[in-house]
Amino acid sequence: MEDQKINLNFLRLTQQDFNFIIYRKEYVEAEINEHIHKYSLPQVIGSKDYINFNVSFEPTKGYEEFLCNSFTNIKFTLKALYFYLVKEINQKGIDISLGEKFYDRSINFTIKTHERGREIISLDSYYFNEENIFGFLISSRFKVNNGEKLDKELLILTSSLNKYGQSNKDFYSDKFHKIQGFIDNFLPQIANFKINGIENRIESTLLPCRSGFLNKKEYRFKNNQPDHNQFNGLRRLGPFEEVNQKVKYVFIFEEKFKSFANNLYLSLVGKSNPGTFSGMASFFGLPFGTSDLHKVLLKSYSKEDVINASKEVIDIRNVDLDFKIIAIFLEPDRFDNITPYNSPYYNIKYYLTKENIPVQVVRDDKINNANTLKWSTSNIALQIFSKLGGTPWILKPSQNECLILGIGSSYEKREDGSIKKYFAYSVCVDSTGLYKKLDILAEETTKEKYLRKLGENLVDLFKTPEYENYKKCALHISESVTHEAISTIQIALTNIANVEFKVLKFNTKNKFFGFSSHNTYVPYESAYIKLSSNEYLVWFDGLVRGKENIYQKIGNPIHIKFLRSDGVSDKNDLEYLQDAINLSGANWRGFNAKQTPISIYYAKIVADYTSAFNNFEEFDKTHFSNNLPWFL
Repeated sequence: MEDQKINLNFLRLTQQDFNFIIYRKEYVEAEINEHIHKYSLPQVIGSKDYINFNVSFEPTKGYEEFLCNSFTNIKFTLKALYFYLVKEINQKGIDISLGEKFYDRSINFTIKTHERGREIISLDSYYFNEENIFGFLISSRFKVNNGEKLDKELLILTSSLNKYGQSNKDFYSDKFHKIQGFIDNFLPQIANFKINGIENRIESTLLPCRSGFLNKKEYRFKNNQPDHNQFNGLRRLGPFEEVNQKVKYVFIFEEKFKSFANNLYLSLVGKSNPGTFSGMASFFGLPFGTSDLHKVLLKSYSKEDVINASKEVIDIRNVDLDFKIIAIFLEPDRFDNITPYNSPYYNIKYYLTKENIPVQVVRDDKINNANTLKWSTSNIALQIFSKLGGTPWILKPSQNECLILGIGSSYEKREDGSIKKYFAYSVCVDSTGLYKKLDILAEETTKEKYLRKLGENLVDLFKTPEYENYKKCALHISESVTHEAISTIQIALTNIANVEFKVLKFNTKNKFFGFSSHNTYVPYESAYIKLSSNEYLVWFDGLVRGKENIYQKIGNPIHIKFLRSDGVSDKNDLEYLQDAINLSGANWRGFNAKQTPISIYYAKIVADYTSAFNNFEEFDKTHFSNNLPWFL
């Protein structure tokens, strides 16, 4: 596919090479405050020798005047652009709010106020490294008031749902028109602003950027046969690898939910909606009839009764160990405000998973109506099949025999807000999207012990027989992982010989956006913009070539940054990006779940479970490090 233009949410400045006066003295830590900042600058103009200075934009006693060029220190220039634009806006009496942290250069304009929050347009000073230009990112969002609980109304206000409560297929169009409305109607009031008395201007056109395209995802099914669609390929060709044992399905429910259990059974067997799901047997090759089913009735949702129900499931399993078994727990909507330790959901998950019995939880309030069940059954069945050890599909890899570790982190807090325990974990897959296992890399009570254990266990991981033959490895790191932990990981990698490593950090909550020239404004799936030598903005979801109709909300692009270590080149970055795109299609949690690579998505789910399970006194992480995706 030829390169096409994507309009980045970036407004360039008319003047790029400019000078401005600042005031500075050699760095003194005690003087740093909201007006005095620490930046590295040359001792004299033109020198390549930089040292740290205390810097102010206003005349300050004991500080000398210094003429700074816009390219002397890019980060400092971005701070200056933010400072001078805020100054101009305040002089004009325009109401704004600002980012509360030093590194947050957001200038926020309230466009419309609602009872539950505000529609906001933000400007953030930004240097587009790939094109060597300064300007401002412009973004649109809905800021929810503190204490608001997410519901349908809020999802409509945030544009996730349309005004009818359906998935908002016009999400990109809505966002474009809000941004363009601000540019047309409000930006002219503030576009011209002075930097030390010299006028600069923010342009009023989103920057058109050259985009590249990664390959379309290709799924592989039975006998390695290809298809570009998960659902159609599975229905037409059959799963890549079937479950190789007989199965027992144990339904756990309260007596009053018997009709819900019957509805779910009829839908899974393929009788309710054969047009949308033909049944476990025909779709996955899994026998699913009354002779395969067992039931465990819950007396109540107390911890004691839930544990007793779990023991009944274990007893059913122990009657014949040649069978695989899965528990299907029908949960009502009534447990959102209790602790994980007392939650029936977490208790069922905990006590059965530690016995290597997977659990499928189905919420009554979410699923138990005819229309919802019609469209949800195939996803429920997919999760059941995968938890039993089946492989519905894999992907054609960009690189063969490349191990991918999704590394995430979480922590447990005390009541006073201090951190009681740190966790790091890895979800291991290969470049085909085949799930390998889950490992807890560190679980410590102090940051120092946690960082040391993280590095040690990462090295040990590559000494195990199942990983020692891999010659390439991509580490996918989520935004939850701290800079200190990343440094520890990079140091640990230097101790692992003969393996090519790439470290990619994924930020799903970034400020970048982009619009195509298509009437939906949505870029094509697998499009990317190169932001700098090691940064990319990638559309994991988007228009499909030849099928440009949109039926549901298309998600935001993902910001990916390669974290370079010494000696690591960028020559095959696109191959690693391709594998990341592929992994977004390896999600066995649902047929249309393709927004985030499973390396990152699964790691986030595991983080939530780890945090919840840590409330159980007998929690043993080794019980949950296995080769079945129990967390789906």
